[in-house]
Amino acid sequence: MRPRGNEFGVFRKNIRGTGIFYYWVYDETGKRKFRTTGKRNFNDAVRYCRSLLLKGLLYNGTSLSFGSFTKDFFDYDICPYIQYRLLRGYTYGRPWAKRQKMLLDKIIRPYFDKRDIRSITTSEIDNFILSLKKEKGQKTLNHIITVLKDIFQYAVNNNIIELNPCNRLKPFRIPLKEKGILSQEELALLFSEKNWINIWPNKMHYCINILASKSGMRLGELLALQPQDIREGLIIVSHSYNNLDGLKATKTGKTRHIPIDKKLEAMLLELYQGKQNDEFIFSTRNSQRPIDHKTVYKWFWSALEKIGINKAERDRRNISFHSYRHGVNTMLLEAGIPPETIRLIMGHSPSMTAHYSHVQVQNILSATERSDASEQNLYTPSYIRILVNIGVLLPDGKTVTKSLDDVALAMQEQNVQPTEILLRRLFLNRNGEPYSSKACRKAVISANDNK
Repeated sequence: MRPRGNEFGVFRKNIRGTGIFYYWVYDETGKRKFRTTGKRNFNDAVRYCRSLLLKGLLYNGTSLSFGSFTKDFFDYDICPYIQYRLLRGYTYGRPWAKRQKMLLDKIIRPYFDKRDIRSITTSEIDNFILSLKKEKGQKTLNHIITVLKDIFQYAVNNNIIELNPCNRLKPFRIPLKEKGILSQEELALLFSEKNWINIWPNKMHYCINILASKSGMRLGELLALQPQDIREGLIIVSHSYNNLDGLKATKTGKTRHIPIDKKLEAMLLELYQGKQNDEFIFSTRNSQRPIDHKTVYKWFWSALEKIGINKAERDRRNISFHSYRHGVNTMLLEAGIPPETIRLIMGHSPSMTAHYSHVQVQNILSATERSDASEQNLYTPSYIRILVNIGVLLPDGKTVTKSLDDVALAMQEQNVQPTEILLRRLFLNRNGEPYSSKACRKAVISANDNK
């Protein structure tokens, strides 16, 4: 395939050891101008040039620098990309936009600022990302790739470039560190009715933490609670809150109902006594704004210190406020609650396969709080029964007959995500002992690799 007439010419150029095809075209003064096609194959380069020619984009005498194109990017109220998404019904949070803008302004723009956005290649972006590897973590590098991908995709959508040069970039693999959870003994120390005054600074911080530990609500959802969200024996979770967005929809955009016991309901009633329906329950002087999430964390860390969990131990176990949520999720799995029901209770994003009434959910949650071991056995998870039937567990539902890797993989096939904590708490080896953290971690990795 060859160019026709004098429309353009295509030639190969070595860039850092890689052959990339460029094209030349005449400007209005008769001078040759050069642009990259980003292609490594001659025929692909010619097709690319002809597609640009048909769109009138083969040559544009006006330079379009990366800096000028991204001038308003991720400035929430005027960013064209954010407005494009919002107008089509997608969500875009201000905290996320703020983080994107910081990466763009401090790291990306200084490198590409003067470059014509139409000439930036995949290999150039890849080299830029790799040059940051010594000073930036893999999570940050993946975020930078996401920022660039969004920018170039917007340029594609507006016919400024033909292809997104970031599409072929591979994100860095990040080993996930499992979120730790608090034991029942540690929760008892944190929320002792006799000793809570020595653990927490006041009733409000005691209440927000014990509510998190029993409901699994996200911190933003707790901060968003208003008197109108509390009904008899029930919390309606329909909002979340952060300092930049203010009051907004939940993470999934859906409303869910969570039952609470009489003690928690009375505690919440005491906190919002005298407040208007649209004021915030977890607030101090100004009920128009909830307490800051940093304050919640400050007293959460302090309470953990008082029961013997210092910073080093927190880091080792990966404990955070979100651990409450993971703890509730683990408790429901152990109690045999179907994964679809857990998604309903916890507000996870996957679509539900069935709908449950408030009364049914309340019965499920109360069943998980029974202290009688014989009654607890009545709630053997259905996936455990399946593991027994296929022979990876003995009839006791705990002792592993083969390897823990087989158990983790079988759980995953039943739509139950195996975690290190869940495996340690549920299963025993043939000697009747729990598996080590190392063995559980290996089993989780093995199951994930076999997805």
